[in-house]
Formats: sequence, structure tokens, C-alpha cells
Amino acid sequence: MKDSSTRHLAVFTRTDERVKPVSREYAEGQVLPEHWHEAGQLIYASQGIMELHCDQDIWVISPQQALWMPAGRAHSLRARSQVSLRTLFVHAQLDSHALAREPQSLLVTPLLRELILRASPIDHDTPADSHQAHLITLLLDEVRWAQRLELRLQMPRDSRLQKLCSGLLSTPGDKRSLAEWGQQVGASARTLSRLFHTELGSHFLLWRQQVRVYTAIARLSQGEPIVRIATDLGYDSAGAFSKAFRRLLGCSPRDYR
Repeated sequence: MKDSSTRHLAVFTRTDERVKPVSREYAEGQVLPEHWHEAGQLIYASQGIMELHCDQDIWVISPQQALWMPAGRAHSLRARSQVSLRTLFVHAQLDSHALAREPQSLLVTPLLRELILRASPIDHDTPADSHQAHLITLLLDEVRWAQRLELRLQMPRDSRLQKLCSGLLSTPGDKRSLAEWGQQVGASARTLSRLFHTELGSHFLLWRQQVRVYTAIARLSQGEPIVRIATDLGYDSAGAFSKAFRRLLGCSPRDYR
């Protein structure tokens, strides 16, 4: 049951629609306020970087990864650059098996990308042996088989940890230790370490590393030099940055770009 203050964006204009592709353009900094859909959706940016917020978590959407968002989950979007967004809304009849029940970041292969861009609407009158129906069947299979990526950035509820995490999101290259952060937010390093574990299932250095890689994704897409990105994000060398990037995403920054 959704709170009445939460916006619901209807996407199916006909009751027999089963898959509905929608294309949108967003300017850098543009925000789509919190809303939800009755359909599951595959959200993909064919150009640019989109940041999606759902509950206490943040995901990155880019030309390299899409996000599966189950039906009924409230979320908001913010463009971190000029974005060409392609969304496929999937009716519950097709979303009833094998697709994730929770938001999930997916690796977009060249095949999946082309299927997303070529998808056209299908409804109950679309012949099962038609070209568009076959494309949608293959697309949904590719989504189910797609490699899952650990690109969820969890946000805490504790006010002290929120200040620390918000500070790192604003300045990812901040090199302060946990003890130094503790002096600013009013908690000991031991307390903050415990909160990272209990609230985020992580530790300070890993969470900071995730923030830095998130930030790097947008800058890599804009063609910035890797050495400059590494320096700005607090790494001692491009090699150290590449090692951290590879550990999280399975490829080097150069290969990712």
C-alpha cells in the first residue's frame, strides 16, 4: 500500500499493453521526484549518467549498466550529466517469474543494449511468432541471464554516520581517517566502525572506495584523463585507482570507458 503523498506515474495507457518502451531526455542536474509504477521497469541510459535513489540506497545507471526496478517500489532519479534514458515497462504477466524481486544493477552487453534500443511495444494482440514478440522474449531472457553488479551504495540512518557519508559523497577525495571524521560528527572511531558494520554491512574504507568508483564512472564517461580522476579522488597513483576500480567492477577504468 503506497502513501498518498507518493506520486504514481501511470505508463500503460491501454489495458492490453504488455511491454512499453519509453524514451526521455534529461538535462544535467534534472531531478525526477519520488514516484512509483504499477509495472516493473528496466531503466537504461544509452548516453550519460543517471543516479537512482530507492529507500536508503543509491544506484548508478549508465551505458554500461542498467537497473531492474520491480513494480511498486518508490524511487527518484537525478541526471549527473546530459542523459538519454530508455525505459522498458514490463507488465506483471511477463514479470511474474525469474525477474528480480529487488532493485538490481545489471551489466549491459552489446546484445542487450541493441535489444533495448530496438524494442517496440507489444500487447495481447501481437502475434507470438512476430518479429517484435521474439525480440522482447530474447530481451527478457537477456535480463534474466545478465551478470549482476554490486553497484548499490547503501545510505545509513544514524545521523552521525549520515553526516560522514554525505561528506564523502560531496567530496570523494577526502582523505580523513575514521577518527578524524569522528571528531567532526561527534562519535568515536570505534562507534562509527560499528555503525558501518551494523547499518551498511561494510567498513569505512570499502564504502569510501565505492563512493570514489561511483564518482569515477561519471567522469570516465565524459572523457576525463584517468590520472586526473585518480588524483582528484584521493588515490596516490593511477595504478592504485585502477586496482580499486577493477576490484569493484571487474575491469580497468580504461576498459570500462
